[in-house]
Amino acid sequence: MGMKTVIFGGTFNPVHMGHIAMIKAAMKKLKPDKIIMMPAHIPPHKRAQNLAPDSERLEMCRIAAKDIPGVSVSDYELKAGGKSYTVNTLEYYRSKNPNEQLCFLMGSDMLESFLGWYKADRILELASLACVSRSREDSLRIQNSAERIRSAGGRVAIIESDPVDVSSTEARASFLAYGSSGGRVPKPIEKYILKNKLYNFDKSKYNKYTEFLSQRLSEKRFIHSLNVANESVMLAYLNGFDIDKAYFAGLMHDCCKELPRESQLELLKRSRYDVTDVELEAPKTHHGIAAEVYLREDFGVEDEEILSAVRYHTVAKGGMGMLDKIVYMADLTSAERDYPDVSVIRAATRRNIDAGLLEALRFSIRDSVSKSRAIPHLTFAAYNDAVKAVSSKKQGRM
Repeated sequence: MGMKTVIFGGTFNPVHMGHIAMIKAAMKKLKPDKIIMMPAHIPPHKRAQNLAPDSERLEMCRIAAKDIPGVSVSDYELKAGGKSYTVNTLEYYRSKNPNEQLCFLMGSDMLESFLGWYKADRILELASLACVSRSREDSLRIQNSAERIRSAGGRVAIIESDPVDVSSTEARASFLAYGSSGGRVPKPIEKYILKNKLYNFDKSKYNKYTEFLSQRLSEKRFIHSLNVANESVMLAYLNGFDIDKAYFAGLMHDCCKELPRESQLELLKRSRYDVTDVELEAPKTHHGIAAEVYLREDFGVEDEEILSAVRYHTVAKGGMGMLDKIVYMADLTSAERDYPDVSVIRAATRRNIDAGLLEALRFSIRDSVSKSRAIPHLTFAAYNDAVKAVSSKKQGRM
């Protein structure tokens, strides 16, 4: 029998703590002679979003491999160019050493779609598969996928690992929003990313607006506005939305929060949007409506998505667009918020914005009921939409 080699393919955009956990779990369970990290040139099975240059991703892999015995890095797929089909990589390694035992390492999401891969049957002839599950629930869920592959003649090992709930997309979003990974990538790789300005969002173009807010708002409200802008970028990137529009809307959402009530009411009268009786009698909602008018009249903002997101960030509404959801949830889960369960709602929102929105609206409605406050019909309409959206997604997974 030849050497046992595990090939770990991916975009590694960037390498994160989940990748490291997978490598260590595979090393412990499979006991290979070596593990090869194989960054893809163009991933064939998913859309490459904000893909760092090949040379940068290769270097991040090398940094990661340096401290893990038995792990090396190959640039084969990067040099080959085109779409990085796994079957071609395995054929290359088989031709180099016909007696080598090849195993292809992947995450659970990849295993579930594996039978739809290009020349999946040939891959199963060339190598066994190993899949790292992130939890016991994950392991149970992917057993069906593993059985289908085994029925097709494949060999599949399921490796249980300590949960590391992180994705490359979330790591990139964190760099764009906060200028750090938030512990999602190893420190040497984070240092490399920051030094080379990968996944960088230039916020200096909004200096005019931040200067305006710093003069207009109290320190506490100004910090909140910056935090909402940052979390809006996080949620926008995770949901494929324009991060510039999200940052601006999040930044300016409270620009009229500390205006005198009389000034807010004067602006409110000129709103393009209907104002409900419940809102008229609830002063805490006035600043959002006033801000929509202020942005339009004083800053010349005509983008309806931005104006709507700012106007409805306190009460929500039926038929919310993505930016409406982003600003509403960023406002409720910004970094300085410390109410009970905020970290749970923040994490849920980053995973699924509709699920987070539903939980937030439940919280808002319960809070209003407990305090005997009137609830705008807009909020109920938003709640009903969120219920439908979450229910639809659950049915889609069944």
